[in-house]
Amino acid sequence: MSDIATTVFDVRGMTCGGCAKRIRTAIETDLGEGTEVVVDHKAGRVTVTAPGGVDAGSVQAAVERTGYEFAGTAA
Repeated sequence: MSDIATTVFDVRGMTCGGCAKRIRTAIETDLGEGTEVVVDHKAGRVTVTAPGGVDAGSVQAAVERTGYEFAGTAA
């Protein structure tokens, strides 16, 4: 069984629940089954939990494809 990893990212440009849904759907689609994505548009944070680790490059690609600014791993 693989390890479960959680990573929090900063994303800029989200203003509503619709923004959050677009980003969540894109990341879940790209990272596949078993991925859990929680988006807080007010805080500008995306929390991704995935088996085997979180690929930041895939998260970045999904975020940017939906038109938002990927600002990296949250401090």
